[in-house]
Formats: sequence, C-alpha cells, structure tokens
Amino acid sequence: LQKRYLHLEKLVEDQFGHEVASKLSTDMKVERGLAPAAGFEDITVKDLPGQEANFLSSIAAARQEAQTLFELSQDLGASLSLGETLSVFSVKLRRLVPYDAIAIYVKRNAELIPEYVNGDNFRLFASLRIPLGQGLSGWVAQNKKPIINGNPSVEPGYLNDPTKFSTLRSALAIPLEGLAGVVGVLALYHAERDAFTSDHLRILLAISSKMALAVENALKYEQAESSATTDYLTGLPNARSLFLQLDRELARCKRDTSSLTVMVCDMDGFKQINDRFGHLEGNRVLRLFAVALKESCREYDYVARMGGDEFVVVAPGLPPETVAKKADQLRELAKHAGHDVCGEDILSLSVGQALYPKDGQDAEELLAEADRRMYIEKQQQPSRKNRRLYPRMKCRVTIELQAHGSEAPLLANLTDMSLGGCFVETSAIMPAGSKLKLTFSIDDGKMQAEGSVVRIDPGSGIAVRFNDMNREERDNMHRVLKFVQNSTKFYDNRYLSKLLNR
Repeated sequence: LQKRYLHLEKLVEDQFGHEVASKLSTDMKVERGLAPAAGFEDITVKDLPGQEANFLSSIAAARQEAQTLFELSQDLGASLSLGETLSVFSVKLRRLVPYDAIAIYVKRNAELIPEYVNGDNFRLFASLRIPLGQGLSGWVAQNKKPIINGNPSVEPGYLNDPTKFSTLRSALAIPLEGLAGVVGVLALYHAERDAFTSDHLRILLAISSKMALAVENALKYEQAESSATTDYLTGLPNARSLFLQLDRELARCKRDTSSLTVMVCDMDGFKQINDRFGHLEGNRVLRLFAVALKESCREYDYVARMGGDEFVVVAPGLPPETVAKKADQLRELAKHAGHDVCGEDILSLSVGQALYPKDGQDAEELLAEADRRMYIEKQQQPSRKNRRLYPRMKCRVTIELQAHGSEAPLLANLTDMSLGGCFVETSAIMPAGSKLKLTFSIDDGKMQAEGSVVRIDPGSGIAVRFNDMNREERDNMHRVLKFVQNSTKFYDNRYLSKLLNR
C-alpha cells in the first residue's frame, strides 16, 4: 500500500508538475514505529482538473486504507478478550469493506460456532452451527480458500426459513489460519448482489493472519482460564470457582437482604464402586451424577465439584421449607447414577445444608456448617449404623493435653489421627488458636508433639494441627500413627484431613 500511494504521487508530479505535487504532504510520519500517519484524508483539493482530482483521491484512499489496516492490526493484538476485540474490529473494518452483516465463526471440534455476530439477521447467524464442509463458511474452512460474492442462502439453516435470508444476496468469506491450522472463518454479508470486489478480498487477506493469531491466542487464554476454574472430569466449576461465586452471591444477599442455601453432598459407597468395578466406571458414575445434578437445579443455581465424590449446590432464595425435599431429590439422583452404571443399588448420598444468614456470614462458615451436618447424616447411613462420627480407638492410646500457661495436663481420648494432626474428645474449652503440648502414651513409651487448635466441635472435641517437626519427632509420630492404624478397625482420617487443611 505504501508503494502504491508513493507511485501515485510520482505520477501526479510527472503529469502536472512540481507545483501541484507540492500541495500534497509527502512527509512519512510513522506512528508507533510501523505505520504511516493518515496524511491525505483531511486534505481538500479544489479547482483541479478531473484527472488530477482522481489521482489525489486515489492517494488519499490508499493512505486511509493503510492507516485503517494498521489500526485493525493493533486492535487485534490489544486484548485477550475475543468478544471485545472483535467488536472494535468490526466497526473499523466497515470503513474499508462495507457490509450489512458480519459473522466471525470459531472452529470447535468439527463445527463452526459463531463467536461474534452483528448487523442484519444477527440473531439468525448467532444460532447457526455449521459442520465443516457444509455451506459457504463450512466449505471455506475445510478447503482453506476464500469465496467472493457467494450466496448466503447456502449456509446451513437457510432451508429452515428461507425468508430470513431474502435481504442478503452476496457474501465474502475467508479462512482464518493460525499456527495450528484453520481456527475459524470471517464472513461478510451484503444486501446487494456482487457487492464485494477483489480489493475487498485483498484487504481481508491482508489482515487474516493477524486476526487468526488473535483468535488462536484468545482461545488458548479461554482454555487456560477454563481449566483453572473447571473440573476436568465433570465439566462443573471446581472449588476455586465455587469460592469466587459464593463471595459474589453473599455480597448480593447482603445488599438485597435475601437468603442463600448451601448444600454439601458426599457419596456413600463410591469407594466400593471403584474397588469392584474399576475407576473408569467410577468416573462414569461421577459424570452421570454431575449431569443429573446440574439438570435438576434451577438455571441460576450454582453446582460445583469440590473434589473426589463431593459436590456443592448454591441455591439463592430457596425457600427453607423446600430444602429437605430438594435434598431427597439429590439422594435419588445419586442412587440412580450408581444403579445405571453398576446395575445395583450401591450408591447413596449424604447431604448437609446451611442457610445464610442464619448459619454463617461468609463462604467458609457456611461450607463448614453444611459439611458438619453432612457428616452427621453420613453416620446415620445404614452401612455405618455401628460407627460413631469420631470412632473411639479400640487400642491402648491415652493422650494428655496441656494448654500454654496451664498448670496440669488434661486427659483426653484420641479419636482420629494423621501425620498432620489429630482429633481428641475433651470437655475442656479451648478457643481456636490455643497452643497445646500433647503426650501420646502407647505400649512402648511416650511421644510428644506440639500444636494448635484449628477447630472446635462443642460436645465432641477439638482438632489439633501439629507444629513442624524435626526428623526424630516425625519418626515418633509415624510410630504412634502405625500403632493407631493397626489397632482400630474403623480408622479413617478423611474428615480430620479436611479440618487440618482448611
């Protein structure tokens, strides 16, 4: 383009002399080191013969085109938000290539999905799903070749309602090829027949590689962002996404003085499915339950997978009297998911719920309360009727607790343990954060550890997180833990691990 308008300037000087040519600004100003400034678009040349005016008009148009193309290329790399980028791009593109409708399709699997649509019949284009190889845009994507002045009516969906395409009579479409191949198609539609020229095609091809790169980068960013907030197995939001959503919902509830229900769901019998039928079948159960769970909730409810076989439902404005009915529905969904995959009633679901503002003021408080109630229900499952929430160890392990500053130690019952901490039954009142010294007595001696209280369950006991240990202290804790594991039938520190990791 730069060569083009410089050539035109030389023609003006050769034919009309230096005096006419000197009226043109020949300074080459470069913005941001790349593109010439728009020098001619504001120049008005009066009283020149027709041929001179044509030359000047061509030069102005060339410089206008170069400037707009430069702006387009800059816009395409300015943001990783594809929708924002394409919106700005479409407005500036219209200066160079007039159109009545624009559609930018992105290749997803074996289909072209409209990522950005604007102009006449935009709702119709927004609903299109174009298989590769079909229709005008599908052909362009598969064959990696542009089409100029094609018939818009051949796009899949035209036969559903031909009248909707009656106002559009020509189309210009180009493939967008990135580093990994075709990433999409840019399609322009016009109400006039043969509305597009070879110059219009040339302009689109000049920016196609830049646009393809912008689309490719935006898709990679979208994928990375999605993987950071989405559970790969079920497609549901993950724990990180859940906490962000809960914070937003709670902020809204505080403004509107409305209620919010949080339901924590944990499967019973899922380990048996993995052990008997294999992990692939276990994954099928999780996916099947996730789909059913999502479909059973309202459009504005939020369903997430916390990890493992634990799911959370956030239900704004759910009437308190319907919570129990909703929990029963979720239990049935889990039962059916297990039966559909395994052919028997092997799976059940424990559900705990918490209500804002009654049961907590923030995300952590609500989840902790719903989690606590879920575990109480879990103990009432038929398969666990002989098991307490904190099973008393069937072994000779005694523990002494001595709070910082106290004179005498307290005897307590060890009910659960891991290398990170333990849970003990005690009636003593010890606020969270209290510093403790613990002495474990087993058959072959006493082991000591220090820690701090991280959770208090009134009437049950306290969870204690151990302080960092040296090698000798850690070896001693291994001995205590091994003794505990070998001495109790019901050893399971899953709940304890959740407490210690909060």
